[in-house]
Amino acid sequence: MAEDQSGRMGVDKTATEGEPARSAEGGDGRPVSLVTWTLATFDTALFVLLGILAAHASGGLADLLGGLNTLVGVAVFCYLWALFVLAVRWVHSRVTLGNAPLQTLVLHGVVAGCATGVAFLLGLFAVALVPTIQSGGVRLQAVLVVLLIGAGVAAVVGGVVGLLASLLDTAAYGLAGYLLPEAGNEQVTEPRRQ
Repeated sequence: MAEDQSGRMGVDKTATEGEPARSAEGGDGRPVSLVTWTLATFDTALFVLLGILAAHASGGLADLLGGLNTLVGVAVFCYLWALFVLAVRWVHSRVTLGNAPLQTLVLHGVVAGCATGVAFLLGLFAVALVPTIQSGGVRLQAVLVVLLIGAGVAAVVGGVVGLLASLLDTAAYGLAGYLLPEAGNEQVTEPRRQ
C-alpha cells in the first residue's frame, strides 16, 4: 500500500499502475499507464459510437455530417479522447481499480465525468463563439446565460457518462483479469513489480 502511494505521489519513478506508455507522461512527470490509455480509448470509442448510432437512429446523422469536415471531426475526437485520458488518469490516481469498492470507484467516475462534460462544453464554446463575440455578432450576456445553463446540463450528462464508464471499466478490467492467463504468480491486469 505504501509502495502504491509513493508511486502515485511521484516519489518512486517506476510506474505502479501497470506497464506505462513509454512516450506519454502526465503533468507531474509520471508516465500514464497502459491500463489508463486502454480504458480511456475504450470509453472514448464507445461514447462516440453510441453517439453516432443515436444520431443515425434519429435520422439526423446526414445533416450533422454534411456540416462537418474530416479535420473538424478528428479534432473533436482527439479533444474528447484527451479529456477521457485525463479523467481516467485522475480516477486511477485516487482509486485502485482492482481493489477499491465499487461505490468509491463510481463516485470518482461521476465526479470525473462531470468535470469532463463541462470541459468539453467549454472547449466547444471557445472554438465556436470566441470569433463571433470578437466580431460583435453576439451579446456577451446571452452567451453567459447559455454557458451557465449548458454547464449544468453538461455536468449532468458528463456525470451519467462517468457513472456508466466507471461501471464498464470495472467490468472490462475484471473480465481481462479473468480471461487472460496468469504469468507465474502475477495476474496480467495487476501492476508489474520490478
